[in-house]
Amino acid sequence: MSTTFSALVENKFWVLARISRLFSRHMFNIQSLSVAPTLDPNLSRMTIDVEEEPDRLQRMKIELSKVVNVVSVTICDKNEFVETEMVMVKINRTNPNFQSFLKEVERFQARVVYRHGDTEIFEFSGDSDAIQSFLDTSLAHEVEDIVRTGVVAMPKQETSAGVKK
Repeated sequence: MSTTFSALVENKFWVLARISRLFSRHMFNIQSLSVAPTLDPNLSRMTIDVEEEPDRLQRMKIELSKVVNVVSVTICDKNEFVETEMVMVKINRTNPNFQSFLKEVERFQARVVYRHGDTEIFEFSGDSDAIQSFLDTSLAHEVEDIVRTGVVAMPKQETSAGVKK
């Protein structure tokens, strides 16, 4: 089962390397990783998605909290966090499946983000299950390429630094 860590960290160039080495040293495979500044330019939010046994998650949270530049760490509970990810799909309009693909895109409420010549790129965002469903549908229509962001998470309620109330 996939688990997401949300870490508030100091916005310094070596923090990402330290944290990714920590996960590697503990033999965790990172499924996705997103890092971006918060409202406070001195802090960044790291969202780390891993596939791991539940009994090892708390230990990793403790280890992650020990990293000097980590301000706080949370294991994201689906009831307390909103999680989403984004995918872009490229398809050629000359594809014989293009019209049926358009019907599916409409069902998912994906939107066109690029159109030039015979190429169109669609964007879709949602939870991991919705993303996987969209990808399964897209791959059945012989798309040319896909790019997937991985999970980002935001607490529904928060009082820690980096987020305005």
